[in-house]
Amino acid sequence: MGARRVRVALPWLQASLAEASARGASPAMESLCWLAGRGRIVAGASSRWREWLLASLGEPGVSALQRWPAGPCVAALSGLAGTPGAGSWCVAMPVHLAPGLDHLRLAPLAQAALDDQDAGELGATVRSHFGGEAFSLHGFTAGAWLLRFNKVIACESQPPDAAVGHNVHDFMPSGPDGARVRSLMNEIQMLVHEHPVNERRVRARKLPANAWWLWGFGATPQDAPVTDCAQWDLRTDDPWLRGLWHAQGAAAGPDAATAPEPLRRDTLIALSQPTAGLGEESLAAVDAGLLSWLCAQVRSGAIERLDLLAGDVAMQVDSTARFRFWRRPAALADLSQ
Repeated sequence: MGARRVRVALPWLQASLAEASARGASPAMESLCWLAGRGRIVAGASSRWREWLLASLGEPGVSALQRWPAGPCVAALSGLAGTPGAGSWCVAMPVHLAPGLDHLRLAPLAQAALDDQDAGELGATVRSHFGGEAFSLHGFTAGAWLLRFNKVIACESQPPDAAVGHNVHDFMPSGPDGARVRSLMNEIQMLVHEHPVNERRVRARKLPANAWWLWGFGATPQDAPVTDCAQWDLRTDDPWLRGLWHAQGAAAGPDAATAPEPLRRDTLIALSQPTAGLGEESLAAVDAGLLSWLCAQVRSGAIERLDLLAGDVAMQVDSTARFRFWRRPAALADLSQ
């Protein structure tokens, strides 16, 4: 078996390192520093990590998120995309909007994550309020709901992780039906703002899930295949990517929170969220698990080319890295700024 190409997206890693460093609690991250020292550090973009991950697939210059919207892909993964009639699907993610001096910003998504009980109560309130007239609300899976509109919604939207830490005004839905979607998001926000679920969360010193982020509008998945999709293994916790692979008839494997199975062919790996919040526990776990496994694969020559996105920095490591014994591990501070 020859060496493989591997692309790995950890869009949260740099921010987690910066937060841990500010608390004086950064783990050593020996595997990450070894890879960065043996490779080449380049610019990345955490807000566009899905496009970065899929850069080797599809048509150049065509956004996979636009061609294969999240809503219908996740619906297909959930067995719902066969619902008859025209219309649109979208993903509804519970989020926390935090007030700034003159704007609202989106808090890290993990801080507004809901358990099934809280999601059931919030979903029942929204379903009862709208009565199925504007949309139908489907099951809560992978941390979000699915909404189905009876009419086609012409709307361009951004995934919520792209807006984290930023002014949400700059990331709101746009296009012909953008105003309608923004109005719906405002109405849901007012409905859930003082919901008993959120009052309980505040008492428990958790951030309230005081809004829903609607994104990924589209009809049924298109028939045209994504070039080379079936030639790449995918291991991820991201429901949109898993739905995209499902729509192509190329089922994704389990996520790679610790270490993936042995490489069979070229592989894409993505952990959209840390496994245990944004603390040093997640950093230590990913370094001892996935990143340590990647180091071992590079040292053994099993990886021909590794591209690793760690936030707004990326690194490129090729098969000759194992021979560069004179290269020292990178400084962790250089990767967390």
